Amino acid sequence: MAFLTEEREFICSVCGEKSMHTVITETDPPAGIPDLDLRPGGDSRKYMKYQVMECPGCGYCNSSLNIPFYPEKEYLCCEEYKNCTGIITADADASRLIKKALVLAGNHSYKESVKSWLSAAWLLDDASDSRNAANCRRRAVKLMDGHPAAFKGDDNFKILMADLLRRSGDFERVIREYEGKAFRSQLMTAIAFFEVQLAAQGDSDAHRADEVPGVSAK
Repeated sequence: MAFLTEEREFICSVCGEKSMHTVITETDPPAGIPDLDLRPGGDSRKYMKYQVMECPGCGYCNSSLNIPFYPEKEYLCCEEYKNCTGIITADADASRLIKKALVLAGNHSYKESVKSWLSAAWLLDDASDSRNAANCRRRAVKLMDGHPAAFKGDDNFKILMADLLRRSGDFERVIREYEGKAFRSQLMTAIAFFEVQLAAQGDSDAHRADEVPGVSAK
């Protein structure tokens, strides 16, 4: 068993419409070596489409439709939201994750918004849509740059940004900001060094954590 699901009814916190959604009720522990951006390996990659619900009435997207949306609900009708800020894709799951990222940012949940942008990028990677995957990563970086206080002192997001920048092609910034940089964790310092090496080679591909020199990932 990788995971079990069931159908449950939810009431949209924005418009009040009831709808049925699939939720994960049980999962096995994550297996496999993660990527540098912490994308899990193995069957855990199949979970992403269950990370977001969409209200069929108003189009509200979030982890659960029970979660309140604090900005004006008219935002859900604006072009920025409906058109996913111009990131047009045939992948409906990726589109919902992009909308979830916008909702989370509107609720000032900036770290969770970055994670949703990243999940959307992963699905677009799988769809061989490298351009839009890179755009999602750039949106995540823009969010982090725009709200530094939310990420201050969090080395996990600092090292994640290195991979977001490299995977979206901003090699110069990776080298400028991470070359010679030491983190409190030796693992993160090693990852930063590896990210700089990859950036210097113009490498924007996905790499697994066990590729980092001197690191044993299990």
